[in-house]
Amino acid sequence: MIPWDKVAEWPDLSHFAIVTFILAVAYFGTLVSATNLLLKISKYLSKWQTQWIFYLGVVVHLIVRTVTWSIFCWVLMTQEENWQAFMLILMSLPEFIFLSTYLLLLFHWLEVYIFSKEQFLFATKRSFHKQWQRVFAGSHIAFYTGLVAFYAIFLTSAIEKESVIRYIEALSILEAVANFALPVAHIFVWMHFGIRLAGFSYSSENAKKNVESMNGIIILWSAGRLAKGTMLIVQNFMSFKKALSPVAYSMLMVIALLLTEFLPFIFALDYGIIGALIGEEAYRLSPNSANRRTHPQM
Repeated sequence: MIPWDKVAEWPDLSHFAIVTFILAVAYFGTLVSATNLLLKISKYLSKWQTQWIFYLGVVVHLIVRTVTWSIFCWVLMTQEENWQAFMLILMSLPEFIFLSTYLLLLFHWLEVYIFSKEQFLFATKRSFHKQWQRVFAGSHIAFYTGLVAFYAIFLTSAIEKESVIRYIEALSILEAVANFALPVAHIFVWMHFGIRLAGFSYSSENAKKNVESMNGIIILWSAGRLAKGTMLIVQNFMSFKKALSPVAYSMLMVIALLLTEFLPFIFALDYGIIGALIGEEAYRLSPNSANRRTHPQM
């Protein structure tokens, strides 16, 4: 996200150092809230349950982002130049973790959507869950094994700074493609099952409300991914960024992160949204649980 090919032309890096410090503090604060929520959820959900893994993914992403912005802040303040090879990992790994968490959310939405209807297309929720879980786990094991191997080869090779920037741009293109592909795939899946399940009614009013809440979560996260993909395309291919000053680029970077990461995370940490994700157990976590209506477990 930081235009390292332009940073060398900006003698005053104080704006970037301040912005990265603020981002590190903001991500750390969000991390504390998310970790606290994950610990509470762990009391009511078994580990490795879909919803627990989702919030674990949020926490892991926030940890990596906090570390990343802390390192960037230190580098910009000290103007250290012997760390360029690590830029590739620091800038790409958080994005891939976010995309994994988003994909898990999409699978969970699909399961909730299908089994909220009185349908006979799928025999049991348990068998459907195992099917998509195997697909998710297998694809991620293969992807992250390849990614770790790529990082290892990259770090052990003698690569110049210019080559590092080219590799970062190449991975940015891959991230942009993924950020567009997943929301678009979700739209087609939504249309497909919407047509197939059109004649089936909801199993209950609460099931309908849960689906509506899940739709809101998915729309927000998908909009963030499309915005992030657009930003990556603009950053790598549009020429107007060359005319931006450090202050303007810093403001643009903060706005982009607010829209594409902070907003989806804050939304996911809301107790009402948690209720749609994990069911009635969420209302035990809320400070106002005594005044909340209990919903049945999905």
